[in-house]
This record gives sequence, structure tokens and C-alpha cells, in this order.
Amino acid sequence: MAQKIDPELTEAEAALLMAVTSEAMGDAGALGAALGQGPFRDPWSERSGAAGGRFGARFTRPRSAAAVVEVPHDPAAVREQATAAIAAGGVVIDDPNAAGDGSIWGVVRSGALDMAPALVRVQVDTTGAGGSRVRVRATGREGLIKQRIAAKAVDRLCEAVSRST
Repeated sequence: MAQKIDPELTEAEAALLMAVTSEAMGDAGALGAALGQGPFRDPWSERSGAAGGRFGARFTRPRSAAAVVEVPHDPAAVREQATAAIAAGGVVIDDPNAAGDGSIWGVVRSGALDMAPALVRVQVDTTGAGGSRVRVRATGREGLIKQRIAAKAVDRLCEAVSRST
């Protein structure tokens, strides 16, 4: 089970998360405006809804969650499973910090109805018993209504790597 942590985002991570959150909220605003129009379509209302969504993203705050899982599998297999799990629910990205530490980064769908983006980082280390220790951290931007964006993303990824072959 994921535990809440204080967000420790670098500037690159914060900028990336803000950009994807703003885009997602803009898309949701445009969709909401389009659904509310009925048979007469007004292109300005969709643009206004998108602009309102992007504006609203400014008022969200980053919330992070993390978990550590130990699995009896080879680290290479666990990395492949984590990459596949991220790709199934989003997109695998390059390390925004360019740290080169071998971590797997991605942006996945999470939150209510999987409509909110979460920035995830999966780090796999070898244990002494030949298994792997997997550290998963996720951060999502939450508004007034808490959706547990980060915690849901962490729990899904931990479950995916726990059942890897």
C-alpha cells in the first residue's frame, strides 16, 4: 500500500507534471463544454472550456506517494515488467533530470476514472538473495477533491511488478 510522502520534485519534474496536468484539464474542459451543447455546436465554448481547464490547473498542488516491494525475480525481468505496465497505462519517458541512474520514468493515467496524469519513477535494485527491491514513486497534482492520483498509480505499478514472471 502506498504511503503519502512530501513531494520532492526537481524543477524539471515539476514543469513536466504541470504541463501534462494542464493539458489533461484542458482536454476535460473542452469535452465538458462539447457535451453540454446539445445539437448546436459552438466552437468557442469548447475553446473556452479548454482554457478554463488549463487555468484551473494552476490551483492544483503536487501530492506524492511511494512504496517499496521486494520480489524474487531478476532485476532485468522486473524492469521489463515495469516498463510494460507503464506503457499499458500511459507512456514511458526519458528521465526528466537526465540523471542516468537506470530508473524507469513515465506518465500514467490515474485518479477518478483514470483521467488525471501521474508522473511515476520506478527504481529496481538487486537484493542479496538474487531478487529485486523495487521503489515506486508517483506524483499527481490534486485539487480540492482528492482523487489519490499518486497512491493509485503506485499501487497499480507495485501490483504489476509483484506478479511479474
